[in-house]
Amino acid sequence: MIQRINRRFERQLPSKKAKSIYIFAEGRTREEQYFNYFKEIDSRINIEVYKLDSEENNSPLGLLEIAKINIIGTKDNPPHYSFQKNDEVWIVIDVDKDRDDSRSPQIETIIKELKEFENWFFVQSNPCFETWLYYHQESVLPPLNEELEYCPAWKNLVNEIILGGFNSRKHSIYIGNAIQNAENNFLLDEQGKIKIGSTEVFKLGKSILPLVKDKIQKRFDEVEEEKAK
Repeated sequence: MIQRINRRFERQLPSKKAKSIYIFAEGRTREEQYFNYFKEIDSRINIEVYKLDSEENNSPLGLLEIAKINIIGTKDNPPHYSFQKNDEVWIVIDVDKDRDDSRSPQIETIIKELKEFENWFFVQSNPCFETWLYYHQESVLPPLNEELEYCPAWKNLVNEIILGGFNSRKHSIYIGNAIQNAENNFLLDEQGKIKIGSTEVFKLGKSILPLVKDKIQKRFDEVEEEKAK
């Protein structure tokens, strides 16, 4: 059940000195639409979602290199973004199984490399971003089966529980619930890898929500008023 935004998140008004959040996600549509919603609702908040070109490498390591080029730059190319102290970089990927398990070593490399950078973070969803979207509506892990090891089943599941499917302009306002639900259901296996049905995107959500909470709450109240009519 969708609930009112959790009040445990502290109220934090945006200011000219507020941090910027730079997001590099491997999904070229769903993730971009989702995170851009928070940028659109408050022009004072600087949330930059990198728009992947269809020719760019969106593998985990490819995404890391894209982030480096745009945040750090190279000898021949200056950085695209003006990264300041206290700003954050977030790399968002899926676990999503592949036949030769080529993603696991890439993920291990990213984790090691990001230790060298301050305020660079890396989050995964197992198996895909729809796992994060699922928790905007649901507070418990669904009964797992073999199909839910793969992304298409999660997409179908989200479409089943949310009438008309997840709409970033309608359902992103429940990010507070998603943070709480996803964190409550976050599990690691014996090797320290996130289990199926777990997502780390709640960590990024915790960074975004305090910056937009007032706008989110206003929209939430409007939705509830419309329902009551």
